[in-house]
Amino acid sequence: MRLKSLLSGNVFLILPFLLNAWQTPKEKKEALYQARDLCYLQDYPAAFTQVKKICENDSSDPAGHFWYACLLQMLIYDSGNTGLIDSFYRTSDRVIKLCQERLKQNPNDAEVHLYWGLAQLNRANLQSWQGKKFAAFMTLFKVSPHLHRALRLDPELSDAIFGLAVIEYFKATADRYCFGLGLIGSRERAYQMMQEARNRDGMLQPMAEFMLGFMFKEDRLFASGMRCCERLLARYPNNRSASRLLRDIYLDMGKNEQAIVLGKELENDIRVTFPKNRYGIAENWLKMSYAWAGLGRGDSVRVITQRIINWADKADSVPWLPNYVRDAKRLKAEVAGGKQKAR
Repeated sequence: MRLKSLLSGNVFLILPFLLNAWQTPKEKKEALYQARDLCYLQDYPAAFTQVKKICENDSSDPAGHFWYACLLQMLIYDSGNTGLIDSFYRTSDRVIKLCQERLKQNPNDAEVHLYWGLAQLNRANLQSWQGKKFAAFMTLFKVSPHLHRALRLDPELSDAIFGLAVIEYFKATADRYCFGLGLIGSRERAYQMMQEARNRDGMLQPMAEFMLGFMFKEDRLFASGMRCCERLLARYPNNRSASRLLRDIYLDMGKNEQAIVLGKELENDIRVTFPKNRYGIAENWLKMSYAWAGLGRGDSVRVITQRIINWADKADSVPWLPNYVRDAKRLKAEVAGGKQKAR
């Protein structure tokens, strides 16, 4: 299956779903973990093949469809292809429907409650990425009951701990992202739960590592954040999400040379993998512009910010591009006015 086919947005229309049961729980776990690792290795065609096999094995099991949704979500963020968004939501809806059907048979199925909660958590994340902050906030209310229920039924479900840690951190820092929201959460509790999820062998352990790195960055605990990124990159070489996070940590630390080196590597990688990804390229250009500004290189800032500004006519079709154009104009004006500064 070629990557171009995956990006078409129609991958789910051709799937034949069979009804074969897993022979052992161990086989199912190994298949899911292999699919997960292929996703984080960004080998999307191989990941698609593996997830397809999981769905074919048992079409009534939400596990495979959950990973289809995860695969689509990773592709959306990595490629900037908004044509996949409808497929993501349709697949997430299917996960919820399958969970509802299974809970009719067994209301105490911890794994089903887990997938229900995680599917809604991923939906809220994508809604937020789309700028639908209120919708994301409302979706989050549907997450916790299922994750708490899953954890009560099976205290070993570290992926439920991960999901609850994400919500706890959002509640503790809500005003940072949605001013005046006024939620009550414990940052300390969020770190404790996320570290527990990271230290266990759950399906979402890599995501817990990434989220922990993001939390450390946001709270300016840069050395700890760097270690999270380094562990991820040792396990999943060249993972662009981990590289972007490490680049941003360098930038916030004022390590502008390192941020530029990593930014150049990212640009080369993006151009090879997703040549038409203006979303990823513009975002990276903007971060590199801040780094050049931190070094006092106004000439480089002017050149790179102008590249972003030149794409202003693509703003309606490229995610986040209006924000990048606005920030590029602001930074270019600051440089022209002699107000160069690090981000």
